[in-house]
This record gives sequence, C-alpha cells and structure tokens, in this order.
Amino acid sequence: RIPKNFVKNFGCELSKAATLIDPNGRISEVRIRKNGKTIWFHHGWYDFIKYYSISAGYLVVFKYVKNSTFHVLIFDMTACEINYPSKSEESKNEEFVEKEEPYEDNECDLQDFLEEMGICIARKHRIVTTEQSKRAVKFVESLELKNPSFMVILQQSDINHHRVYVPVKFAKEFFCRDTKSIKILVSNENEKPHQINWIQKGGFVFTMVRIMKSKKLKEGDICIFELIRKNKFLLKLYVLKGK
Repeated sequence: RIPKNFVKNFGCELSKAATLIDPNGRISEVRIRKNGKTIWFHHGWYDFIKYYSISAGYLVVFKYVKNSTFHVLIFDMTACEINYPSKSEESKNEEFVEKEEPYEDNECDLQDFLEEMGICIARKHRIVTTEQSKRAVKFVESLELKNPSFMVILQQSDINHHRVYVPVKFAKEFFCRDTKSIKILVSNENEKPHQINWIQKGGFVFTMVRIMKSKKLKEGDICIFELIRKNKFLLKLYVLKGK
C-alpha cells in the first residue's frame, strides 16, 4: 500500500501501472490499484518480491521520478543494500505494457488480491462474478485483518449441509492432521467446539448449524475466518451478507 502522504501529493499522477527501476537499470512493471484515496501495488508486485528475494524486515525505498516511474533501492535485514540481479527479462515487461486494457475486477484479480493480503480461498470459491469480487475486496479492506485468514463464498451446497470447507493451504499451515475440533467466535461469544473431518489430500470441513441459522446465511454470503488463537484453534467469523 502506498503511504497516504505520498498519495495526497502525487496520487493524481499515477496511472494504471508503475515502472520500477533498480540501480542496474532493470525494469519491472506493476499494476496500480486505486480505491478512493487508497492506492497500492497490485498485479506484478509478488513477481517483483520474488525476483529480488525480498522478505519481511527488508527496507525498500521508492524515489518517485515522474509518469508513475520509481527508482528503487532494496536493503536487507542488516541494512546493507542487496546485490541486484543482472538486467534481464525485459521482453516480459514490454509484453505487459502492451496489454494496457481497461482494468476490471474478476476472479483472477480477486485471488491475487487475497494472496497479497495473506488470505486463503478454496479453489471452488475462486470462480466469482465481477460484483462478488468487488464486494469481497471492499469487505477485506474494511476489516484490516491482522492474523492468518481464509475466505468462503457460500454456495447452495454449503447451506444445505451447514458446512464450511477450509482451504488446503490454510489447513496444512496452521492445523495438524490429529486436530479434532475448532472453535468459532461470533459477536464476542465463544461457540462450542465444532468437530472437523479431514479430507484425503486436502483440507477439512466442519459444520456450523446454529451459526448459519442464527445469522440466516444464504448462498452468495461472504464469510471470513480469522485465526486469532493458534494454540486453541479459535477462529473469528466475519460475515458480509449477499444482496
């Protein structure tokens, strides 16, 4: 996310894509996403991070030139400037520039956005409408989540069976196969343990009959589960009702 003070002074100058240039002259193109006064680097940002092996604790300095162009300096955990890779892969970046089409939210953009925010989503929930994608993005931004989370966009089969499927990536990272139950926090009231059933080579499912009935959950509702206590397997539930 680009700091508010910078947005206040230069936000109006930023276009749909930013050009990031390292000291060796290598160019990276990163999409710029805008939502009111909030602006952040979007599609292409993860590629940038991976290319330079940037990890938590690194310092990245952006010097704005003009026309959405930034010179970038990267410092590692020791506060020393990194050894930048040699200039390469420019053809890939040129290809990106040629695709200057009107920006639209879609299922791919939603997945990229959630990954950047550290939120998992199951494969079956990735196919969404443009409207669902927009609503999901605004919902996530409003929550300002601080812990590992996953999103579920309820389908009719989920409602019929009162069940929730936990994505494989989330389940493997934060739970072990011998975990038998979890707890759901709703409106600051602890729920009783929910028994879970592991799926072979996958995540797990659990039922929440009382919650679905009390919240009157329906198809299209967006649920986000935030893991607020890892040692007690306590998840906090946030719900955005569908239209």
